[in-house]
Amino acid sequence: MEEIVKVFGINWELLVIQMVNFGLLLLILHHFLYKPVLKLIQKRVYKIEKGVKDAKEAENKLKEAEDEKKKILSKASDEADKIIELSREKASEQKSSILKEAEDKSKNLLEEAVKKAEEEKARVLEKSKEEIAKLAILSAEKILREKAQ
Repeated sequence: MEEIVKVFGINWELLVIQMVNFGLLLLILHHFLYKPVLKLIQKRVYKIEKGVKDAKEAENKLKEAEDEKKKILSKASDEADKIIELSREKASEQKSSILKEAEDKSKNLLEEAVKKAEEEKARVLEKSKEEIAKLAILSAEKILREKAQ
């Protein structure tokens, strides 16, 4: 073994110093580089996991919101249909009421017209009777005058 050490020119003291230097370098790199990089990686993993979790929560909330929107729109549509139906019923009732009122008014107008026509007829008949009576008196007077002469 000594021959190998002499052939290759290995210096044990130098080799031990190199090993100590390498060990110190490993400790320094481990402390100042490996641990901070590892912490940074862990932070990024945490942020990514949190982002994925938040995205899933947001997706679930979006689905819930869409379901709620569908329910609200369905409810609003049902209410709108009810309001339209009520409006139609009220319009039908008002139509019936207006038609009944118009029929009542037309009946009243017709009754008034008939009443006025009958009054006018009675007045005309009365006037005619008066004129007929006058004409009869005048005729009788004329006949009497003719006979008296």
